[in-house]
Amino acid sequence: MTEAATVWDGIRPRSGRDVVARHQAQIGRLGVLAATENLASPTDWAFEEAHHVVVVHLGGRLDRMDCEFSVGPSGSVMPARGDIWIIPAACRYAALAQGDRAEFVELSVPTALLADAPMAARVKHRDDFVFRAGARLAELVCRSDDDLARMAAHEVGDALERHLGTHYGYRARAARHRALSASDRNRLADAVRGQLDGEHSLAALAALVGMDIRRFTDAFHDAFGLSPWQYVMRARLDEAARQLWHGAEPVTEVALATGFASPSHFATAFARRFGVPPSRYRAAAR
Repeated sequence: MTEAATVWDGIRPRSGRDVVARHQAQIGRLGVLAATENLASPTDWAFEEAHHVVVVHLGGRLDRMDCEFSVGPSGSVMPARGDIWIIPAACRYAALAQGDRAEFVELSVPTALLADAPMAARVKHRDDFVFRAGARLAELVCRSDDDLARMAAHEVGDALERHLGTHYGYRARAARHRALSASDRNRLADAVRGQLDGEHSLAALAALVGMDIRRFTDAFHDAFGLSPWQYVMRARLDEAARQLWHGAEPVTEVALATGFASPSHFATAFARRFGVPPSRYRAAAR
């Protein structure tokens, strides 16, 4: 990667990560990962999970950080100690960071913990309780051989679960009638990506989450930042690009496998998305 490197697009090889320290534990229903990474070279961070991810910045120095959400705030942003990033379930997030080093704690939050609340993507969010609890957990999970530290970690984790459920999970009850829940988002993403060559009609997708088509179309756009058809098309093209980059199948076979009716339609859509036709994209990858 060079100074001109851009945020990971889900296709090109991801940069390596220079990990100084990494400690991981399951504390109650929360997954906790405390890490320190060197960032002398441009470093890719990326998430697209079935659970929510909450990242708390604990320290270090960054000279640049560019981030992109599939739906949510994107652009250049510099984290400060105490800043919180929220990556909702089924939301694609990627960041490119460079500087000295970063210290952070990453919390994996199951959707059920928040009563299936459709969390919003956030950068530089502030929640003093989450910050202090995350920082304490980062200290405690490093002492995995200490019984008292494990007990204290579970006490902090229990308090953090209650805080998250109270301050973020309540949104599900208020928004359930008008928004896709976290599990709805996962169900739709899995349905589309699991059968890229399927028709995926509006009626069929809406039925998966028990909505009428009009309400579903608005809710889908709110959740994913795209119309259902745009989302299906992007998923097909991204998978096609991955196959062209890493595989050896003929372009025609890639087109058919990813749901395009004809090579010409595929070539037109691919060039519109990536700026070059499929054959030139494959040649550049090689």
